[in-house]
Amino acid sequence: MSRSVDNLLVGTDFSEAAALALARASLLAREHQLPLHLVHAIADGDWLARMVRVSHGHFNEELLRKAAGSRLARLLDQCRDQGVSQVAAEVLDGPLHRHLHELAQDHPRSLFVMGAKGEGGVREALLGSTADRVLRAGVLPVLLCRREPAPWRRVVLATDFSPASSQAAALGLALAPAASHFLLHACELEFDRGLAFANAGEDSREAYHREAWEQANRQLAAFSSALGAAAADVTRAPREGSPAKVLAAFVQETQADLVVLGSRPRARWEANLLGSTALFATNQLPCDVLLVPAVA
Repeated sequence: MSRSVDNLLVGTDFSEAAALALARASLLAREHQLPLHLVHAIADGDWLARMVRVSHGHFNEELLRKAAGSRLARLLDQCRDQGVSQVAAEVLDGPLHRHLHELAQDHPRSLFVMGAKGEGGVREALLGSTADRVLRAGVLPVLLCRREPAPWRRVVLATDFSPASSQAAALGLALAPAASHFLLHACELEFDRGLAFANAGEDSREAYHREAWEQANRQLAAFSSALGAAAADVTRAPREGSPAKVLAAFVQETQADLVVLGSRPRARWEANLLGSTALFATNQLPCDVLLVPAVA
């Protein structure tokens, strides 16, 4: 199933991480001739809000909005100077994640681009960072930016053969058509409990292992074929092990610039208890990460 992007939404808090995200979005806008819409959400913790409180002793809503609007205007001028032809901006009241459904309706088929900061302490580990809350909403594909905005050269398309990973791979191929693409699948080979309790011999275990591995390779080949002509030059890379460990090792092995994977909305407590490859990629990988929720 293909998935394309018609708009770029860029979230900014005017931080260094947000500057990286805007630079990447500007590059994508120029490469794919896409409109760019910059948004800043006013919420507790916003550095402009803190500045207003310190400077004036009370929260001045109008002054805060004007300050944010002025910063956004300068960023829009910067985008135009870089050759982005269609740019706009708006200031949102309240936390960013509360506006995602509205943004998705107003800007259909959008990619949300934002800076990746990772997890920073007990409070964020419990409540979730802004990026994590945006991801958990599962409303839009989200690109988390960590790298300087050079063209992606090596892109890892991670798959578990789910519809979400199929749509993610298609989007990864479309966004970086000139890159080298690797289709990565982590195969966890677990022996059947019946074999284990029956004290199966080494030959039986090897046969089970071989069949499971061959099945994983057949699934990977079928998955690649279903992506169509865009995946003709994709390198299939089955690996044995848990998804998070395989993904981390493969990113290091290939020096990947971008990892693309499907994601499913999941409560934060569940992700912490059960483990989540998407959560691991969000917080631990050193490269850019594109997470794509499944759509009907």
